[in-house]
Order: sequence, then C-alpha cells, then structure tokens
Amino acid sequence: MGLFKNIGRKVEEFKQTSEAVAAEEASYECTDCGKRLYTSHDGCPECGGTVVPVAEESETTDESESKPTDESESKPTDE
Repeated sequence: MGLFKNIGRKVEEFKQTSEAVAAEEASYECTDCGKRLYTSHDGCPECGGTVVPVAEESETTDESESKPTDESESKPTDE
C-alpha cells in the first residue's frame, strides 16, 4: 500500500509543477479569475470572464533597466 501512496504523491507533485510551468507560458489570461490560456477565447472556460493577451512585463522591465545603463556608458563626459 505504501508504494501506491508514494506513486500518488509523485504524480500529484508532477501535476502541480507542470500546471505552474504551463501557466507561465500561456499567452492569454482571464481578467476575472486569472486563468491562463494558450489560445484566445470569446469567454473564459472557467468563469465566463473576458480573456485578454498577457502583457510581457519581464521584457519591458529588462529593456527599461538596461537602456539608462547603456546610454550613460556610451555618452562621453565633458568633465
């Protein structure tokens, strides 16, 4: 019986990990419940809410942080 409990625990861990990774890669998100989706829908399959494209925050943040550093390094100082 212990073998089946161990296998069940491992399967549940894998399921949770795979769902978390899949949600990170999703391109669309429900504005009401936050469910992440891979394709655009007229309404969220979970709650019926509005589905919108996910904003790429990490790319925008990385670009804005790197631009001031690059500009300050490339500009010659007059002092």
